[in-house]
Order: sequence, then structure tokens, then C-alpha cells
Amino acid sequence: MPTWTIISPCEKDHGHPMRLNIFRVMKTVYHMLSPQNEPSAIDEGKHIATLGYAVAQENPGPPDLSSLAIHFRLSTQIATHFVVAFCNLRIIDMMQNVCIPIPCELTSVIADIYEFVVARATSCRGLNSEEECDLARKIWKQLQVKVRPDRTHPLSSCELIAVEVPQTLVQQELIDDIDFTCLRPGSPRCSICDSYLIHCTSCQVASCDEDDCPGSSEPPLARCGRHYREALCFSCLEEQGVMAELEECPGCKSWCCTRDISWCSGHPVGLQPIPALPGSNSVNPNLIAAVQSARVHPPKRGSCMECELPGWRSCNSTFCWSQTICPECASSGVTCLCQEVWACDLCAEHNTGVFIRCPRCNRPFCCSCSYVDQCQECHRTNLCNDCIEEESDVGDGLMAEFPEFVVSCEGCQAKVCDRCVSQSTIACKVCSRRLRVCRSCCCKSLCDDCLEWFASHETHDEDGTNEGVDVSLNVEALL
Repeated sequence: MPTWTIISPCEKDHGHPMRLNIFRVMKTVYHMLSPQNEPSAIDEGKHIATLGYAVAQENPGPPDLSSLAIHFRLSTQIATHFVVAFCNLRIIDMMQNVCIPIPCELTSVIADIYEFVVARATSCRGLNSEEECDLARKIWKQLQVKVRPDRTHPLSSCELIAVEVPQTLVQQELIDDIDFTCLRPGSPRCSICDSYLIHCTSCQVASCDEDDCPGSSEPPLARCGRHYREALCFSCLEEQGVMAELEECPGCKSWCCTRDISWCSGHPVGLQPIPALPGSNSVNPNLIAAVQSARVHPPKRGSCMECELPGWRSCNSTFCWSQTICPECASSGVTCLCQEVWACDLCAEHNTGVFIRCPRCNRPFCCSCSYVDQCQECHRTNLCNDCIEEESDVGDGLMAEFPEFVVSCEGCQAKVCDRCVSQSTIACKVCSRRLRVCRSCCCKSLCDDCLEWFASHETHDEDGTNEGVDVSLNVEALL
């Protein structure tokens, strides 16, 4: 099974072209299903992400990528936690046995990853990490020359309800157009100073990476600040015009990939309120209806991922109607009293996973705020700190309806009320020690002592194969 480790604290980063895309998927998956473990940065060093597919040796011809998947787990975990399956575009929580659709905001990212693997699967195998990343960059560079985007702005989170991997990505003509003969491990170097060469991704003209070398082009190539290998000479930049793959950020004035420029798709207008089903955890129909509504303005361009324009905001909701929001559309947003979390007015009102509201004063608080507590199991909320100080003004009958928190989760410190405490107490899968964990802390299915024991007994032979594979498989079966 060809597998590439894209993100890992145990391996050096050699600049794999899919690294940022995989991180975007990983961040979204953890934000939705395990927010306490959501990575804050790509080099945080707490997560492992692999990309791979199974090979059917008996089938000749192009490889079958129906098994293509991304696997995520914490570096402290033994078994895979989340699987992103490309065959049905689903995210699978292996520990909670939960399956949800891939959110629409990841459509273009998933398509890019699939497109890359289609091309990479036809090339050589058995390379070391540095050679693999070097080959992957060259394949991705040629793919970007052959395949042009056919839209002028990125899709918002809810612009697609059902998504399919474009069939054009698997056409053999695309693979045949790529010249794999020139994709050999080892980057070419400047014949003058022996520095690495960079190439225009359109015309392939070469330039030395050192600006003061005579081999460097004048003017220098426009190069993305985040994607080191993405560059265009100014002739190609002028020829491509509005379809250019690089553009200057209006905020920091640096060059960046067009796909990394943020957009505000315009606040939805004329929405008619749609009641949500009681007790439903699905996306509120009001957020889905926002896709089909009119917008207050056409898509408006923002800045690159490294800077923020004054007044631009990002909603804390995964299902927001826009990736970023301009000052005109952000004026009616809601901020938690802790000043750490902001959400647009639509998501603050209709997405229950963004804010918790005090049942007395109705003020909004973010889910991690210390001003108010909510039961992790039944989602009942008690009074905020200010209302607790005025508890004498609240009748005894009303106070009896509020939850009484009797235990905190050992994993994420979330509170559990007296009615739900029996549901949140489970046993370690190995030693049966009682654990107090909420359902989102599936990484605590083993107690700390058992996790430490399995980690200490995992051995590797001289060839790098895992002699402790039976132990890992047993633990995976238990989970």
C-alpha cells in the first residue's frame, strides 16, 4: 500500500506540496469532531497525517484509487483516529464509529489532493523522504501548468451540498500530458554558484535562487511566500492577466498564490426564518438557505493568509456562508465576552455549536469560555458568572432547572452534570480502570498507564519494520 507521511513530528519537513492542503483538511476535521485537539499550526508537532491507497497487484494498467484515504491521529495515539475517504467523500471517526460528509469548504482542497495522487501513482516508488518530496514538487508543478482553474473565486463553506470528485481528474489524457522523464530526484543547481534553481511554473524558464548571482533573472521571478516552488516570470504574469496563479496581496504587498487570497462572498439578504428540528444536530436549514439567497455585494477580494486587512474577520463557525468577511458584512457580528471568539450574526443565531447563551440574561459565550458552563452530554447550561452573583433574584423553581455539575472530564476538563455522570464514566479497554471522560475524548479509551505500556513495548527492527505490529493491531481492535 503506497503511503506517504505528510505531517509528523518524527520526520523532517522536506516541503511536500500537499503538506498545506493536508493540514487544512486536518484542521477542519479536528475542529468539527475533536476541537480540543485542533492543531493551531502546521508545525505544532502533535499530529500525524498520512496519505495512501491500496494496490491490487492482479490488476494491470492505471492504479485503482478507490481506496485513497487520509489518516489522522495524535502522535501519542497508536491507532488511526480519523479517516478521510475519497471514494464516498466522508470523514470517519474510527473510535466513535461516526461518519459525516466532507464539508463543502474542502472541495477544492480534496480535488487538488486527488489530482496529485492520480499523477504521482504512475511514477516510481521506493524513494526516501527527501527524494519523494522533490519528485512530488516537480509533479505538482507540471500539473499546475497542464490544469487551469475555471473559476474566479473560491467556493464558500455551503455553496455545495453534495460534492463529487471531478471525473476529469482521472482521465488518462491528463496523466499522459505530464513529462515524467524529467521528474528525477535531486533539484538542478545553478552552474555559477551551485544554489538551487527556481522555475517559472508556466514557461519553465530557470533562475538562480540567489538574488545577487548573475544567474538570477532581472526582474526576479514573482514567487509565493508560502509555496516556495510556485513562481512566475513577469512575462507570464502579464500574459495570464486576471487568470494569473500569483498575485500581489493588497495587505502586505507580497506575492502569493491566487488560491490563498481570501474572499468575502457577501452577506445573505432576504432570508426567511426556517425552524430547525428539535434536538437535531444537523446543519441549521437557515444556513443552507443562505446559499440560494441574494448577496449584499459580489465576491470581494481580501488578503493573503499571512496578513489581515483592517476590519476583516473570520467567523468561528465551520459552516459560515463565507471563508472571510469584509468590514461591510462583519458589522453585525457577535463577540464573546472573553473577546477571543467572533461569529457572524447568522451563525451566532442559528449554529448552536458556536455560542452558549446564559438562560437568564441571554448573553452569548463561546464554548470554551470560563464565564459559563454547559454539560458536555445533555448541553444544559447554567447561569453565567454575573447572573450567579444575582442568584437571589432568581426563584427556587427556576434554579432547580439548571444543571448541577459534579465532575470534569479527565481529557478536556469539560463539565458533566449530575443527570449525565453515569454516561460519562467508562472503563479502560485493557485494565478496566474507571475513566471519567466525555464522548469527544475518544483518545482516552485507554488509561495513561496502559498507553505508556504499549508505547514502551513498540519496537522496530533494523530495516524499519514494526516488530510490535501485533501489539498495535490488538490495541486498534480494542479501540
